[in-house]
Amino acid sequence: METILDRTKKLAKEKGLSLSELEEKIGIAKTSIYSWKSNIPKGETIQKTADVLDTSTDYLLGRTDDPTPIDVYFRIDMKNVPEEKREDFKKELTMLRDFAFKRLQEEEKKLDDQEKDN
Repeated sequence: METILDRTKKLAKEKGLSLSELEEKIGIAKTSIYSWKSNIPKGETIQKTADVLDTSTDYLLGRTDDPTPIDVYFRIDMKNVPEEKREDFKKELTMLRDFAFKRLQEEEKKLDDQEKDN
């Protein structure tokens, strides 16, 4: 299972950032990221990391294997969402996405079952 450190290192590499550069961008002490192998950072640090790496906090935390930020799926203009509500808004969008995927899978199974019956 990938840790937050593994996922952070992978995305930083894809973005052409060293971990030192990432630490500087998110405003944490040098070599702090290496402690993430066994310790989960503060929520604010995770959010800043996700923002710099253009991913979601859910991806960094291992809640999803899709590194695409949820607002990319919906092409949401987040400037209309108050700053203090953005994380809640993204969580709601994630739940909507998960619900939609589940419904699509159920419909696909239903169609498969109907084809088998015919």
